[in-house]
Amino acid sequence: MQALNAISLSDQKLAPLLMKAAGLDARLPVYTHESVAQIVRNAQTQGIAAEGKKVYDRAGCAACHLVGGNGGKIGPDLSALSRGLPIDMIVTEVVWPALNVKEGFEAVTVAMKDGSVLVGFKETETATGLDFRDMTTGEVKFIQRSDTTRIQTGGTVMPDGLSSTLSEADLAHLIAYLAQLGK
Repeated sequence: MQALNAISLSDQKLAPLLMKAAGLDARLPVYTHESVAQIVRNAQTQGIAAEGKKVYDRAGCAACHLVGGNGGKIGPDLSALSRGLPIDMIVTEVVWPALNVKEGFEAVTVAMKDGSVLVGFKETETATGLDFRDMTTGEVKFIQRSDTTRIQTGGTVMPDGLSSTLSEADLAHLIAYLAQLGK
């Protein structure tokens, strides 16, 4: 999907099929160059960063993300977001979070032989086990494969569809806010 978007090739029949294959929420707009460009235009022409901060707070983004030392540590620190990502990529990360999973934030679910289930992030993986970072504490520990019944990796812990609850104006404000972080 990203490769098609990068070369500005849009296929209205193929895009929904690719989204479904990628496991993306059907409530999301279809990921196309045009849909990303429209959200960018809205953010640049109608978005107000101060209003976007209110949307960020109201939507609960701070529960998982740090900005200026405030917030959660589950997702990436967004304090310098605009220094690392152009606005079109910020849109992609917010609206379609499963398309690009930042290194160090690949989700992992580990079913242990004792019946417990751990959810967090895969740091590194070897034939004997994996370094697992707990998503709530940030603690990293090595988990032996022999102590598990199943290890499922892939994707992101940021649920698809979070942005689908926002109005077009609120999404524009949120993107405007995020696009100025780090400037």
